[in-house]
Amino acid sequence: MDFTQIGLMAFGILIFLVIMGVHIAWATSVVAFGGLWALFGLEQAATQFFTTAFSTGSEFLFASIPLFIFMGQIVSQSRIGEDLFASMYRFLGHLPGGLLVTTIGACAGFGAVTGVSSAAVGTMSRIALPELRRYKYDMTLSTGSLASAATIAIMIPPSLLMVLYGLWTETSIGKLFLAGIIPGILTAIIFSLYVVIRCRLNPMLGPKGPSFSLREKMSSLLTVIPIVVIFAVVVLGMYVGLFTPGEAAAVGASFTVFIALAMRRIGWNDLRLAVESTVKLSAMIFCVLIAASVLARFLVATQVTTMVTDAIQSVGLNRYLVLFLIYLLYLILGCLLDAFGMILLTLPFVFPIIIHLGFDPVWFGIVLVLLTEIALITPPVGLNVFILSKMTKDATMAEIFKGAMPFVLMSLGVILLLTVFPAIALWLPNTMIQ
Repeated sequence: MDFTQIGLMAFGILIFLVIMGVHIAWATSVVAFGGLWALFGLEQAATQFFTTAFSTGSEFLFASIPLFIFMGQIVSQSRIGEDLFASMYRFLGHLPGGLLVTTIGACAGFGAVTGVSSAAVGTMSRIALPELRRYKYDMTLSTGSLASAATIAIMIPPSLLMVLYGLWTETSIGKLFLAGIIPGILTAIIFSLYVVIRCRLNPMLGPKGPSFSLREKMSSLLTVIPIVVIFAVVVLGMYVGLFTPGEAAAVGASFTVFIALAMRRIGWNDLRLAVESTVKLSAMIFCVLIAASVLARFLVATQVTTMVTDAIQSVGLNRYLVLFLIYLLYLILGCLLDAFGMILLTLPFVFPIIIHLGFDPVWFGIVLVLLTEIALITPPVGLNVFILSKMTKDATMAEIFKGAMPFVLMSLGVILLLTVFPAIALWLPNTMIQ
C-alpha cells in the first residue's frame, strides 16, 4: 500500500470517527498520529507530533486567541451589551418589528467587541427575549431572527474564526478583520429589511415600538462609547499599522478590562468567571489546532492534497464550478460538525485548491466565515439554535430552525454577491497601511 492510499484510508477513518461522535480533536489526533506511525514508525511519529505541538503552541500570534476570547468574556460580564441594546432601541424601535431590528443591530455592534457567536446569542437572548415576550412578538420569527443575528458577531472584527483561519493559512489577520466589516454590515441590513417587510405586511408578527426624541437618542449614544473605543483601538490600530494582530488583542483586552473597571461593571468574581471561561474555550481551540496541524503534516507526507489538486486540474472543471462544489461541501458539513472542526478539518484539502484556482485567500476567508454562520443555524447541530432553545421555553428547536431558514437563504444570497463582486470584501483591506 503506497503513501497516498494510506492517506485516503486514514481520512476515511477520520470521517467515520467524527460521524460516530468522537470529538474532533481526539479523532484528528488519533488518525494523524496513527498515520504517521504507519508511514515512518513510532519514534518518528512521536517526534513529529511533539515538534508540531510545540511549534504550534509557541507561535506568538496564537496568544491573540485567548486574549480575544477574554475580551469577549469581559464584555459579557460587564453588561455592556445591555447598554448597546437600549441605545439601538431608541433609534430602531419605532420600525415595524423594531425589537427584532434592534436585536440584529445590537448583535452586529456586539461583534465589534467579541468574536464569538455563542457569546452574542447568550447575551442578546437574555436581554431581548423578555421584551419580545412582553410585546407579544411571534416567537418563531423572533427566535429564528435572534439565532441568525448572533452569527453576525463572527463577521464583525475581532472574529475568532478569522484569527484561526489567518493563523492556519498564514493570511493577514488584519486584512481579514477589515474584509469582514462591509459584508457583516450588509448582512445585518439584509436581515433587518426582511424583518421590517414581514412585520409591515403582518403587524401581528412584531408591532412597532415607541418613538424617542432626538435628545433621548443622542444621550443614549453616551452609553455605547466603550464599544466604540474598544473597536477603534483594535481595528483602527491595525488599519493604520500601529498594532500587529497579536498586539491589538493584548491592547484590546487591557482596554476592555480598564473600561469595565472604570464603569464599576465587574468585580473579582466576574473576572474569575471570565478567566475560567477563557481557559476552557482556549484549551479546546488549541487542542483542535494542534491536531489539525499534525493532520496537515500527515496529508503532505502522503501527497493526498497534491493528488486532489492534480485531479481537479486534469478534469478541467471551471473554477467556479469547483468553488460551488466547495460551498456545497461546507453546507453539508455544517449540518454535522461544529464551526472549528469544520474549518480545521477541511482546510488542508480545500485551501490548496482555492490557491491553485487563483482565488484570493482573504476573500475566501470571509466566504468561509459566512458558510460557518449558516452552519450555526442549520439542523441537526445548529449551535446557536441549541443555546437559544436552552434559554427559552417559548419555541421548540424545530420552530427556531424554521424561523432561521429564511436567514439561511439570505446568507447564501450574501455569499453569491461576494462571489460575483469580490470587491465588496476586498476593497477595505486593500486600502490598509502595511
